Amino acid sequence: MQNIDLELDLTGLQSPEPMLKTKEAIDKLSPGQIILVKTTALGSEQNIRTLITNHPVNLLSFKKEDGVFHFLIEKTS
Repeated sequence: MQNIDLELDLTGLQSPEPMLKTKEAIDKLSPGQIILVKTTALGSEQNIRTLITNHPVNLLSFKKEDGVFHFLIEKTS
């Protein structure tokens, strides 16, 4: 398993707040750093996938467990 540099627990927040907070956190990361984002907002899966597509990051893994979305994201540049 990768070392996680930052963990964001955004459970309970409504869309689009988890996506906005994820973007802020990604912007502060250095290349190669990894962030784990947890959210329960239904719109977050699509919003965060769109964010990933439009930013210099890789989605390392995604899972949904007990109603919580887990995104493991690495900043690439």
